[in-house]
Amino acid sequence: MPPLPSTSSSISRKKYDVFLSFRGEDTRKNFIDHLYDALKRSGIVTFKDDPRLEVGEEIAPQLLRAIQQSWCSVIVFSETYAFSGWCLEELAEIVKQKHENGHKVFPIFYDVDPSDLRKQKDKIEEAFAKHEERYKEDRDKILRWRNALTQVANIKGWHLNDRHELGSVGDIVRKISARLCQTYPVFHNELVGITSRLEELYSKIEIGEDDIRIIGICGMGGIDKFGLVSLQKQLLFQILSGEVFEFFNVHEGNAIISRRLSYKKVLVVIDDVDNLQHLKCLVGRRDWFGLGSRIIVTTRDEHFLQTYRVDDVYKPSTLNDNDALRLFNLKAFDSETVPDDAFIELSQHVAKYASGLPLALEVLASFLCGRDVAQWRSATQRLEKDSNKEIIDRLRISFDGLEETEKNIFLDIACFFNGEEKDFVMKVFDGCEFFPDIGIDVLIKKSLLTVDENNKMWMHNLIQEMGRKIVREKSIEEPGKRCRLWEDEDVYRVLSKNTATKVIEGMIIDNKRESNKMLNINVNAILKMKKLRLLKVLCLSYCDELKYLPNELRLLDWMGFPLRFLPPSFQPDNLVALLLTYSRIEQLWEGNIPLYKLKVLNLKGSENLIKTPDFTTAPNLEILILEGCIRIVDVHPSIGFLSRLKLLNLRSCTSLRNLPTKFGIESLETLILKDCRNLVNLPSSIGGCKCLKTLDLSGCYKVENLPEDLQQVELLEELDLSETAIAKPPSFIFQLKNLKVLSLNRLKGSSSMLAPILPSLFQVFQRGRIESVPLMLHSLSGLSSLTELKLWNCNLREGDIPSDISCLYSLEKLELGGNNFISIPVFGAGLYRLQYLGLSNCRELKSLPDLGASIELFANPSKVCNAVGWVRFSGLHCYRIVENFSALTLLKRHLKEVAYSRKSFDGVMPGSEIPKWFGHQTVDPSIKIPLPNNIRNDSRWMGVAFCCIFVNDDASRDEELTCEAVIRHRNSGQAGSQGRNPRRVTGGSWNFSKDCDQPVIKDHLYYFYLSSDRLYPLFLEDKCSESETDNSSTSDCSYQEFDELQVSITSDDAHRSVKVKKCGIRIVYQKDLENMNEDSAAERSIINGPFIKRKRDILEEMEALPQQKRMEKFFNFMMGRPGKKH
Repeated sequence: MPPLPSTSSSISRKKYDVFLSFRGEDTRKNFIDHLYDALKRSGIVTFKDDPRLEVGEEIAPQLLRAIQQSWCSVIVFSETYAFSGWCLEELAEIVKQKHENGHKVFPIFYDVDPSDLRKQKDKIEEAFAKHEERYKEDRDKILRWRNALTQVANIKGWHLNDRHELGSVGDIVRKISARLCQTYPVFHNELVGITSRLEELYSKIEIGEDDIRIIGICGMGGIDKFGLVSLQKQLLFQILSGEVFEFFNVHEGNAIISRRLSYKKVLVVIDDVDNLQHLKCLVGRRDWFGLGSRIIVTTRDEHFLQTYRVDDVYKPSTLNDNDALRLFNLKAFDSETVPDDAFIELSQHVAKYASGLPLALEVLASFLCGRDVAQWRSATQRLEKDSNKEIIDRLRISFDGLEETEKNIFLDIACFFNGEEKDFVMKVFDGCEFFPDIGIDVLIKKSLLTVDENNKMWMHNLIQEMGRKIVREKSIEEPGKRCRLWEDEDVYRVLSKNTATKVIEGMIIDNKRESNKMLNINVNAILKMKKLRLLKVLCLSYCDELKYLPNELRLLDWMGFPLRFLPPSFQPDNLVALLLTYSRIEQLWEGNIPLYKLKVLNLKGSENLIKTPDFTTAPNLEILILEGCIRIVDVHPSIGFLSRLKLLNLRSCTSLRNLPTKFGIESLETLILKDCRNLVNLPSSIGGCKCLKTLDLSGCYKVENLPEDLQQVELLEELDLSETAIAKPPSFIFQLKNLKVLSLNRLKGSSSMLAPILPSLFQVFQRGRIESVPLMLHSLSGLSSLTELKLWNCNLREGDIPSDISCLYSLEKLELGGNNFISIPVFGAGLYRLQYLGLSNCRELKSLPDLGASIELFANPSKVCNAVGWVRFSGLHCYRIVENFSALTLLKRHLKEVAYSRKSFDGVMPGSEIPKWFGHQTVDPSIKIPLPNNIRNDSRWMGVAFCCIFVNDDASRDEELTCEAVIRHRNSGQAGSQGRNPRRVTGGSWNFSKDCDQPVIKDHLYYFYLSSDRLYPLFLEDKCSESETDNSSTSDCSYQEFDELQVSITSDDAHRSVKVKKCGIRIVYQKDLENMNEDSAAERSIINGPFIKRKRDILEEMEALPQQKRMEKFFNFMMGRPGKKH
């Protein structure tokens, strides 16, 4: 498939399209003249040197400049080409431009054999003999010429030995013209951000493939989906050059389309399809059209495309913030920037309101265009109260096509559930008999709703506003007559004036205006809401006289429920979710109250709850949360019979002593017992929890053993035994093949959370005994799925970490902080997925392991390239390590490991000086450097390295240290003027936890590296392509205006304890990698010189070996064969 025509504007800055390189006396009077004239006739700007310039053997500077200012070179190799030093110097410059700037090369072999050029024999050998005689003192020049000749001779070109010159000229011009057309800038004028979207669509269309493809374009209203034609006659009229057809029914039209177009290669675009019959009448079957045809169908309903079985679907996204602001400015001011500073904030406000929807941006920009600041401000204030009618009416088209139950689902989400977890909302809707499985799918297919990677449902802001406006319009003046209430003012009016009606189905009570004040809820108003299905109370409230709750309730979500019991008249037969977090409830119900629809019960933080209810009449319960119910001593035995229970959260139930004996809940997936400090053991029946995936026992200080039956839980993925009394975890834990996260952390020292909650002398002694004994680890090789291993403060000493840790091929995070070993095992090549290595507070540690990534670069580079985009190292308080290992050494090792994978990384370790390698340094927490022109297109540029010296003398609170990079531009020709749209790139961040970290009194060094891809993501390409290289342009283009990079250390804490003393920065190029082997001799490193040399020798020897032999030889060497020193 040919590539999409490029939008790169690099071609527009070249003076010439083609540079002709040839030996004049061979070809000037015939072939070159024909070729030059043909290129010129095709509109291709070509440089052909004038005979007057060739007056000596030294090449004229004009020719070198001409090569540099050309997009490509056409090199005509003739019999005497190599005899000209001038030609060879041209050739060397062409090859140089090819490598450095992507200069294209097209060779023509005019009565010469390319193999003679490559081997440099016969006449070529004779030519170089003369050059070597002439340039005895400049051997480098001759070598450069030879290399250039060999490289170009290896490029596929045209052979003019047997073919007629004129025929060849036409072929050459067509090829060059086609390649040039792919690079010309495509100016989409006001179609901001279109390029990346066209590229994705183009990849789906696959133009050039000899088949028939139907592509669907599906998106919400207001996202441009392109447009043309609708009816059969129009289709035929436009394809068949205006021919008029007379037919009177669909079947005749089908026959004519299939007959007349079946041998034509056509492009058909059918816009805004909302009826399947229209699609069938226009593009009924693929064989109606000729091979190579492409049919594009746009619609708001993805289901149409699935029904019609299109080949692929493209879903255009809304614009990102930068593109949205550019489009708005273009429409409002006819410029990408704001002409008056007074409009900057207002423009940003409107663009944010539109949330990237092109329709809204264009409508609002057109409305505001030409108005003054006061009018703008008034309009933006009105938008907060009342949406733009034109936008809402356009978006409402999709809503009007919904069935009644789908409309109810849509309005409930718009008013109450936008951003909520899908599974929970589905349970509520199921209880409302809205058939949510199909209903939510319809909304998603119609682009009215999306579900993100966290399974949360989202509506676009304006789609949500459209839904809310539909509700308001049912009773504009009296909110009590609306079916749904969510706004504070409306709810307050209904409750205070007692104007509620039975129409109300859902209500949110949230006193945002006076969030600290207690809201008195009018119980008489609640009494009138007979059809109330959904009630959320999210503020402090009291209603001592509440004796009624509607029996139609499916969701009761009342934070801080003020009563000790639910109203006795309340019959919760329909209740699906009961959420009474931080309530004063003492007992939910007594006896057999039918709760057959109840699926979610959340009483988190209800400290007055004395006991759990009898669950016999709630057999469908799936989620039970009793976290922080500190007075509960045991759980009702009926919990063991909840055959659908998936989540049981008993975290911080500090009085809980045991679980029911019969606890084998087969459906249970998550069991959280964190900080149940009086829990002594788990029931042996836990082995019956066959579906259990997460078990959290952290902070259960009295638990000394695990039941053997736990090994029957083969699906377990997360196990947290941190801060328990288990000194030697049972061996079966290390054979759980599905286990992904294993935490065995301990707390240590005076900062331990144990101190305030273990008052007895025995408990203090017990704690000290456990912490002083090193954790006993079994072989780790059985944990084949493990991604995280946490061994913080486990008193591990030299040799306590099993050597087979290198077998954990899936491991991504390894926490070994706070231990007492001097060194840790060599990881080898096994841990190539490792993203994080934590060694903070390992004060005895003297050396670091080989992380193995460098090995993977040689043995299997694709593994590194496919790994994650960020890696990090934590070495707080590792003071002894810097005796043998400098921060610069670690940084360079990381650089070498990630060089070809485009990762970024960061790390922390002791250090008081910025290495001189960082050429730009300052004593401020922020540093600025100029960026070289066109750095983004420099293939040798890798990224930016940054480091700073800091201390954190207060570990009493959590604090996050964030590094932010900002790329700013100055308008061309206006020195010192700053652009108005700087682009921010979030670098690394570091969390200082009050629970784990000690004060950083001594200086530490924080370093990070941002790859070029992170600084200039691919989505910016279209922005750089859509502008000319003039002084007035202000688009985000690196080669135009971005000439300054600022890196700053920031914190969201106004009184931050982290103090930055100085920082440094360096732009990293490939040559820095090349110099690393030389620099390493001067650096203090645990890897000695002979080892590196031997490693290099081994790699060179492996080049000629088969893949398997190469792997064996390298790994045998890395596992400690001769040459390795300790």
